[in-house]
Amino acid sequence: MSGLDAGRITVEFSLTDGVVTEASIRSARPLSLASRFTDRPIEQAVEAVGLVNAVCGVSHSAALTFAAAVAGHRTFGAEEAERWRMRLAAERIAEHLRELVRLAPVTAFPIVRDALEAARKTARTGIAGDDIRSIGSAFGLVPDWLPVLPHHPSPPDALTADDDAAIMAALEADIDFSATPSLPGRRPETGPAARLGWSAAIPGATDAARLVEAEEALGVLLGSAGNERGFGDWLTANRTQYNTGYASVESPRGRLYYWTVVQGDGRLRDARVVAPTEWNFHPDGPFARALFGFRPGGDAIAAIARLAAQFSPCVAVDVVPKGAADA
Repeated sequence: MSGLDAGRITVEFSLTDGVVTEASIRSARPLSLASRFTDRPIEQAVEAVGLVNAVCGVSHSAALTFAAAVAGHRTFGAEEAERWRMRLAAERIAEHLRELVRLAPVTAFPIVRDALEAARKTARTGIAGDDIRSIGSAFGLVPDWLPVLPHHPSPPDALTADDDAAIMAALEADIDFSATPSLPGRRPETGPAARLGWSAAIPGATDAARLVEAEEALGVLLGSAGNERGFGDWLTANRTQYNTGYASVESPRGRLYYWTVVQGDGRLRDARVVAPTEWNFHPDGPFARALFGFRPGGDAIAAIARLAAQFSPCVAVDVVPKGAADA
């Protein structure tokens, strides 16, 4: 609908005795859809990135809004900040519930439909109505759909706010950093499982984390005490130099980074973005490491696609045997 192609990920693999022994990951994604909106007033650019990013659009809008605000020395009033807080919480509920519904029995669909509608409305408006209580009804059913998790493994190397300064310095210095971001000596993972101390490679970890996070986000919408701290963990913003700022947002699919330059008249001069997909689907990143040695059960293409889905890609993932993509 936007006319802008979000791109896709291609995963090629080879099996030996039923085990993945060779794999490659290629990305055909634009470096930044946000950069298409330079020279526009910030308000227009914020609206545009929210529309063209069909997945986690609120998070993209929030990241650009806060990055541009700190670049231009603009502060947020309590009411405006609270509105963004509500929108991000509602988006997290909607995105997580949308992923969890694939596990649901048909009888649960009407309840989930009402919950999704309520969450999406709040994500658009930042105002929680009485209908958000329908979300709790859907969550009450979810535990019956989830598998039992195994013993907790060693925690993954997760991206956190402590990494922001290094990432923003690299992003500012090298425009190509967006395509294949890296940190020296690390293969960081991001997303709901990593935020809760799991890796998405552990069967069931992502879905269990989605439920935990969505229930916490519902507490934000309902005004539960103590959730202000959680919102602070979701979004950070800082000014790096004259008219330049960044923001990092814990989007439903992982940590999202925006670096922006704002002109004196309030127009967007430059924007660079690192999305969660680029970390998780780096050619030597966490999904690639999980794939090597993976023993798919049944149809290999379907099994690898299911594994990829646990790493929360924000675009389509094509899984093909080695050589098939070039045939």
